[in-house]
Amino acid sequence: MKLLAVTKARSLAFIEVDELNRNGKVRFFDCVASIIEKYQFAVFPQKTEDFDLESKGVRFESGRAGDLAIDSLTIYNRAIVLDTFSNTDDSKRIISEMLEWGKEVLGLTYSPEQITRWGHISDLLFSTEFPLLAEFSSPLQNLARKTSAWTEEVFGGLTYQPLSVTIGHDPTVRKNGIASFLITHRIDTRLDENRYFSEAPLPTDLHIKCLEEFEADVLTSKK
Repeated sequence: MKLLAVTKARSLAFIEVDELNRNGKVRFFDCVASIIEKYQFAVFPQKTEDFDLESKGVRFESGRAGDLAIDSLTIYNRAIVLDTFSNTDDSKRIISEMLEWGKEVLGLTYSPEQITRWGHISDLLFSTEFPLLAEFSSPLQNLARKTSAWTEEVFGGLTYQPLSVTIGHDPTVRKNGIASFLITHRIDTRLDENRYFSEAPLPTDLHIKCLEEFEADVLTSKK
């Protein structure tokens, strides 16, 4: 497996944002200019309707934290979400550093234990030296061959292959679902290029490790 790009490295800090203003001295509107200046955001909230912490969140886009690009920062009532293009470890660190900076400069009443838990989503592009999805399951290979044969008379000579695999949880057991683990062929690429997109509710490094282990399992099953 060869990692081609990290297209999203998202960390979610679950925190009650109201608790960051226990002394009642901070107005969110007063913080925006400082956040923009500190993190060089090119897109930021400007109108009253942009300050919807409950549903849409307050969103900043295209910023920087040192030498790292920030794709977006979204602040909700009970979570802070930050996306980079490098690693979820970077995104998590930036959120923590941002809150510490907010405590020092903006007067937030922040302490690390206010973050009750962390969540992650990572999106990766990668390639393999063999058709990963076409060979990981014999029953699917058989179904693909049969479909190719059944449609040949109508469509002529199309070769069907497994195009994606998705692993998820039962959506009825949780109100707010967790992202599935997805592997699919990269859009607008030939299948024989063996280029893939994957999304997982995991830290970036663990996501990569799972893909490497999946690739190894597929190779083992071919022997």
